[in-house]
Amino acid sequence: MPERPIPDPAGAGSGAPRASAAKALGAVLAVALVPLAVVVAPLTGQTAKGTAAQTVQAAALSTPALTPTWLAVSTGAVSSITLNTIDGQQGPAQTLAPAASCGVNLGPAAGQLLTLRGSTGGAFSESLASYASGSIGVKEKKTGTSCFQVGAPSESLELGLGQGLHTALGPGAVATSAYLDVEVKGSARILATARLGSAVVGTFELQSGYSVGLPPLTSTAPFVCTKGADSGPDDHERDNCRWPISAPSWLGPDDGIYFDTLTLAALKGSFSVEGGADGSVLPAAPLSTPNASILQIAPDTVGCGGSTETALAVGAQPEVTVHRLDNVGTTPCSALPYSLSTTANSARFLKPLNVQPTAQFVWDVTSLFPSTASSTVLPDVKIDYETPDAAGASPLVPLGWCPGKTAVDDPALFPGYTAAEVATLPDQDDFTGTQFACVISRTAKAVAGSPDQVSVRDLVYVYGDAKMQW
Repeated sequence: MPERPIPDPAGAGSGAPRASAAKALGAVLAVALVPLAVVVAPLTGQTAKGTAAQTVQAAALSTPALTPTWLAVSTGAVSSITLNTIDGQQGPAQTLAPAASCGVNLGPAAGQLLTLRGSTGGAFSESLASYASGSIGVKEKKTGTSCFQVGAPSESLELGLGQGLHTALGPGAVATSAYLDVEVKGSARILATARLGSAVVGTFELQSGYSVGLPPLTSTAPFVCTKGADSGPDDHERDNCRWPISAPSWLGPDDGIYFDTLTLAALKGSFSVEGGADGSVLPAAPLSTPNASILQIAPDTVGCGGSTETALAVGAQPEVTVHRLDNVGTTPCSALPYSLSTTANSARFLKPLNVQPTAQFVWDVTSLFPSTASSTVLPDVKIDYETPDAAGASPLVPLGWCPGKTAVDDPALFPGYTAAEVATLPDQDDFTGTQFACVISRTAKAVAGSPDQVSVRDLVYVYGDAKMQW
């Protein structure tokens, strides 16, 4: 018998949304669906409170730290390149060690999280990248400081995402920003070029010493390193700067630039990339690897009309795919970085809170419920936006069926809402702008086994940044 939508006898949408209070700028919203936990949360440093569903104990809810995934390049007494999340280091560290004639040993290509290539004016080559005395640079000579510095006017150093990173996170992994510990000398002026594939997606400039105040070469203001004109490699951390490139998440809104290679060219003076070799260079990264050079990483991006990778069902873990619709209104669509993962009875979708705020999504979730012979009633679909009321509670708001739309079986066919339609939708909580979610369709079928179960597929529309829980 074909699957068909099952009406919810309990009445999805029977509860009225709360009256709006003062909106909390940049807050997180949470959708609670019982009993599967599906989480959509912004990549911010907020802390969200846990909630419990009425019929099933909810999974603990917590907003991720400032960034969910990053590469840490540590140099000095202990040198390595590691992949990290808020839960700690993921997998083995990549080798970062001096090689013969000022070269660099990065270990086997299959395990490389980060690649390094150098240029002295011609083609980039791994053989021209260098590492010595805790500094990464370009190999111009076999000895001396010139073998680990990047010098004007023709030398460049390229940092790229390696095969090991793509194996760990998937082929769509991209860098969203960098936070580099750079040592400067001779009024260094550096141009950073971010590329995705062969396309240039952003340029950034650093000025130091007598270079400060020169007409900028990029559309964004140069980063000013206040180190003096004669700063040198023997002055410990006093000749180092922390260079934020492409908006690290703890410094402000995401700039929408995502890349897989970052080229650093010396236009004046010279520089090296370090990761704590000379000591703590402030302000340190607010992560568990504070002194390292950081590349923030997103496992993938999704654009309008695209879909995330599918998180496959494994045991109690649901199968989840998130589909992106066109933006509401006239906001041009651009790709969003995201992270989608599942655990037992839960799934999590992460995106930046402040990028493409009019993005619309459809969650396609298939999960298993206990089967009973006495009823076909399914649990209510509810939403928890996690804004505590005066009593400190965060009420669950039942979701209704999507208004003014025809149910679809293919989430790509759901048209979403226009700006005029969004203006008429009820704002379901207290955050800036409209926050709204609704049930597009529910289908279910019995699954014989021991014990018998019901396989339930839910299509849920979400507008706004949400943390969802079943």
